[in-house]
Amino acid sequence: MLGLLHMALPYEEGRQYGMLGNMNLEGIGAISAAAVAALGVSAAVLVGRWQMRGALRAAEETGRAGIAQAESTYRAALDAVRTAADAAHLQWRRGIRRDAYAGFLLAMTRCVQAAEALPRGRLEAAQVLTTAEDELTRAKNDLSAALWVVKLEGPPLVADSAGSVSSLACELTEVLSRKAEYYRAASTLRHLSSSNPVAAELDAALMRLAVVVSETGYNARPGSRQLPPQEVTEAVERATELHDQLSEDIGIYEWVVLLNEALDYFADPESLNRQLSATVEQFLPACRQALDAPHSTDDPSVTTGL
Repeated sequence: MLGLLHMALPYEEGRQYGMLGNMNLEGIGAISAAAVAALGVSAAVLVGRWQMRGALRAAEETGRAGIAQAESTYRAALDAVRTAADAAHLQWRRGIRRDAYAGFLLAMTRCVQAAEALPRGRLEAAQVLTTAEDELTRAKNDLSAALWVVKLEGPPLVADSAGSVSSLACELTEVLSRKAEYYRAASTLRHLSSSNPVAAELDAALMRLAVVVSETGYNARPGSRQLPPQEVTEAVERATELHDQLSEDIGIYEWVVLLNEALDYFADPESLNRQLSATVEQFLPACRQALDAPHSTDDPSVTTGL
C-alpha cells in the first residue's frame, strides 16, 4: 500500500505538472490571441486614420474648388452688376447733360428774342415798356442759370464753349436794348420835329454828325483811345446846343442814346448776330462729342465703391 502510494505520488505530480503545462499553453494562446487582436485593432486604427486623412484631403480639395467656383461666380456677377450700373449711369449722365445743353440753347434764344421784342416806336403807355423790360430781365436770369447748369454738368470743353455763347448773347442783347432805346428816342424827336423847328434842326444835326463820323473814320466805341477829329467835336457841340433848347421835351437819357447812335458808339447787331451763330455752330459739335463719348472721364463712376 505504501508502494502504491509511493507510486501514486509521481503520477499526481505529473498530472499537476501536466495540468500546469496545459494551463501555460492556454495562457500563451490567450496572450497570443490578445496580441494579435491588439495588432488588428492598431492596424484598423491606422487604416481608419489613413482613410480619414484621405477623406479630409478630398474634402479640402472639394472645398477649395467650391470656394474658387463661388468666388468666380461672385466676381462674374459683380462684373455684370458693375457693367449694368456703368451703362445705367452713363445713360443717366447723357440725359442730364442733354437737358442742360438744350435748356441753355433755349434760354439763349429766348434772351435774344426778348431783346428783339422791346418796343421801338414812340410809347404812349409806359406799362408796355415795363412789361417788355421785365420779360428781358427774366430771360437774362434764365440764361445765367442755364449757363451755370452747363458748367456744373460739363465737360470743360462744353462749359467753355457755352461761356462764349453766353457772352456774345449778352452783348447782343445789350446792343439790341440800346437800339430799341434809340428808335424810341428817334421816334419822339421826329414827332416833335413836325411842330418844333428846333427839334427838326437837332434831328438834322445828329444826321450830319453821323456822316462826319463815317467820313473821318472816328472810332468812339469802348476801348478806343482815338481822339475825335475837329469836325466831330464841332458837330457834337452844335447838336448839344440844340438839345439844350429841348431839354424839357428830350430827356437826358434819350439825348445820350441819340448822341451815341450818331457817334456809332455801339456794335452792329447784325455783326454780333453772325458771330453768335458761328459760336453756336462750334458749341453744338462739342455737345455731340460729350453725349456720344463711350464713357465719362470728368466725373467719378457710381460703381467706384462696389
